[in-house]
Amino acid sequence: MTVPHNKQCGTVVLRDMFKRGAILVLIVLATLTATAQGLVAKGVAAETKGLSELAEGYYRQASDTSAEARLRLGVLLEGEERYDEAIRWLAAADSGAEAMAHLAACLAERRRWDEARSAAEKALELASDSENGLQASAMGTLALVYCEQGNYTNAAIWVRKALAADPVAACPHNIDGIVRYRRGDDNEAIKAFREALKLEPDNTDACFNLGSLYCYRNNHDLAISTLRKGLKKHRKSVKLLYALGWAYKLKGETAGAIECLQNVVSIDSGYVNAYNRMGDIYFERGEFDNAVEQYRHAISIAPGLSEAYRLIGRTYAEQRLYPKAIHYYQKAVGIDGSDAETYCAIAELYGRQGQQAKEKANYRRAARLGHQNARQWCTQHSVTY
Repeated sequence: MTVPHNKQCGTVVLRDMFKRGAILVLIVLATLTATAQGLVAKGVAAETKGLSELAEGYYRQASDTSAEARLRLGVLLEGEERYDEAIRWLAAADSGAEAMAHLAACLAERRRWDEARSAAEKALELASDSENGLQASAMGTLALVYCEQGNYTNAAIWVRKALAADPVAACPHNIDGIVRYRRGDDNEAIKAFREALKLEPDNTDACFNLGSLYCYRNNHDLAISTLRKGLKKHRKSVKLLYALGWAYKLKGETAGAIECLQNVVSIDSGYVNAYNRMGDIYFERGEFDNAVEQYRHAISIAPGLSEAYRLIGRTYAEQRLYPKAIHYYQKAVGIDGSDAETYCAIAELYGRQGQQAKEKANYRRAARLGHQNARQWCTQHSVTY
């Protein structure tokens, strides 16, 4: 027997199935949303207790379905100086003012200036009049962008705007210090960094900048005490550990310097400068093999940066291994063709080997780049540049 086919009945059945399916999807989504909100709440509670690893775990569990979790995770990672990962999570957040302000700050830390400027401008566009802290942060990032460009007038304008937006926040005072330092006003920079720390004693950036400035002024003991104070709160801050290692090195306490720099790379194995500075310490001790090993670590992480190649060249030159030295010096200028000092080093080594044509060619390159000693050499030897 043939069962009669009823089109209308089939349509009703399908429609009912779709309705039930849609309701089921909504129930699942609601459940996931509620679960994500609960995880975010747990993460926030863990952060308030200083349990950052636990908080990170909660945020990661909720990150697939919650933009808030992605935002909170990005901000947490920023605070731990894990900027590359923070950038990824903040870029995947809800694109609101808070996410954009933090994203801009992280991009500036990674010297991605054009992107930092774009994110800061977006944050200012989205921030409400009451979100003074976010406005101040974004304005501070714009000040850093202009400062990096050497446009100190605009940098100072944005700093003033940031200070006006939130005068009791540490961030704008810290950036004010950076701009003042870059303009050559060390004393005012120190005042600004101290004010930032007065407002927020645990501010890592201000502590790092103040300690570094004391190093530049050869006040190593004050630098060390400042940085160690910051590390009491932020034990795993690679910024502070690196700066402390540098301060110990300048003071001549190489054991302390090595310990700090080793701590840096144990926390962040990709921190290139730490390997280079350890190499410098070994170089100064005459431990050339150890120095080269550290520089090679740096190259393995960042083969596109010229400094480690130049430092290996210097190490081989110190050992009078001139062909090897020239090889690495040439790698350095192959990456950074504006490095006049290294062209001079190459020229000097060719001169020691009696290769006058190559000596002349490299002094000429350095002279064309504006190197004064190279220009004097060319003048003395009647070499046009």
